[in-house]
Amino acid sequence: MKSINHSLFFSPVVLFILLVAVIVCTGCTDNPDTVAGIVADYKSHISSVDDYSMTVIQTMPGGLHTIDVLYKRPYQYSLKHRYDPAGKTWVQSIYNLTFTEFWPESHAADLLAINNPEMCFPPIADPNRLVFPVLFSGEFNLTKQGLDSVNGRDAYVIDAVNAGYTDYFGEGKEGKIRLWIDREFWIVTKIQVFDSTGNLKTTYEIQNFTINTGISDNEFIINVPEGTKIRHPNQFC
Repeated sequence: MKSINHSLFFSPVVLFILLVAVIVCTGCTDNPDTVAGIVADYKSHISSVDDYSMTVIQTMPGGLHTIDVLYKRPYQYSLKHRYDPAGKTWVQSIYNLTFTEFWPESHAADLLAINNPEMCFPPIADPNRLVFPVLFSGEFNLTKQGLDSVNGRDAYVIDAVNAGYTDYFGEGKEGKIRLWIDREFWIVTKIQVFDSTGNLKTTYEIQNFTINTGISDNEFIINVPEGTKIRHPNQFC
């Protein structure tokens, strides 16, 4: 198994999870009619999110990737991965400025110190930065596509076409990211990623979510079984 490095945290799956974290608000009453209005509305409510839980389903050629996610400000994350049909599982967690990844099949784990969380994880330290690549960097052209529903919930649909060289989800230049944004809770409930020729590369969908429920710090602690091989290749950042 390859050693962990900081780039792992910013895999497309994790980037999706982090993007979801910033497009959340509670108590919104205005229904924006434009992309600019949608952006302004969720930016104005971002500070209301202290924690969330959700299940993310990634559908891609060759398999299904399920991630149970917990998040708590400012630096707590828990990601429980399941990949089918292989049936592989692994767990990643950030707790008390330590990044832990545990692979039960290989009885191995990485425990890496986080040297500088503000530089390592700007999305966690400042959730507003999460949306820069898609909504605020100028690297994407945004258009509103109307309304749709995801699992029976109304959602705004926005297309973000890559106009530059940022490769946020592997869509490439002139590729497209389509976002479904829940109209009540302002969570991204679905994403489809297309390449420049219009081929669908991957789909992410949230099956359930909760917001601001007071998640305990204990939920982010990974109890590594006795006999696990602990590796320390380097600091996480």
